[in-house]
Amino acid sequence: MTSMHPAAIAFRDPAALRDRCEIGGVRLLRGDPDHESGAVLPTGQWAPLSEDLPAQCAPSVFTKDSGLVEFFRAPATVTDEYSLAALVRVLGDPHPIPLGTTDDPSGEPVTHRLPETGLRPGLHIDSYQNLPYRERDTSRRRLCVNLGPGERYLLLATINIKSICRTLHDHYETHHPHTDDLRHFLAGGRRRLGVLRIRIEPGEGWIAPTAMLPYDESTEDQELPSATASWLGTWERGLFGPLI
Repeated sequence: MTSMHPAAIAFRDPAALRDRCEIGGVRLLRGDPDHESGAVLPTGQWAPLSEDLPAQCAPSVFTKDSGLVEFFRAPATVTDEYSLAALVRVLGDPHPIPLGTTDDPSGEPVTHRLPETGLRPGLHIDSYQNLPYRERDTSRRRLCVNLGPGERYLLLATINIKSICRTLHDHYETHHPHTDDLRHFLAGGRRRLGVLRIRIEPGEGWIAPTAMLPYDESTEDQELPSATASWLGTWERGLFGPLI
């Protein structure tokens, strides 16, 4: 499977990344009343990471803090959304934006729903700030913690939205990237898209540039439900010890 501009993932041990991460393909979904038309979903066929993919995902000297995917284990004092909120308040951003909590059943290929419609968007980008192309990589990152009781997955596309916009638009410099750009990119058959599925255990969390990388979460293949709490913020890298 080919990819370009994969996610920049902070990790110490390639074997540890491969142990909790798989890669698969995606499909466009139409005519399903529970999803937006054209929603991008994983095919559900997962394979181990190739030996060289961790190196492709490793951050470079040019990776900004705002473009980095990080995984961490929450401190033992974090047991619920309230103790997590207290932690987030002291991480360095004086005005983190709370995104609320979710309580997802097991067996869901994608979990996110749009609050205004209740529909599932599939792989999508966050547009709370709705920054244009030139400023997109300065967007706040999303912090999310799995409060359990079950495991769940973070889904990350292997192509970022700025790369997609450069392919689609003649005047991409003034364009405001949108989830529809991902859908049009795939509908046009320009290139295959990969999606990473990264296991997140209870008490673990992630920080990711979700305004840049199409993403979702999943409880597929899990027996137990799981809850999350999420915030947007501007955080430096390395706030927690690395998980992998």
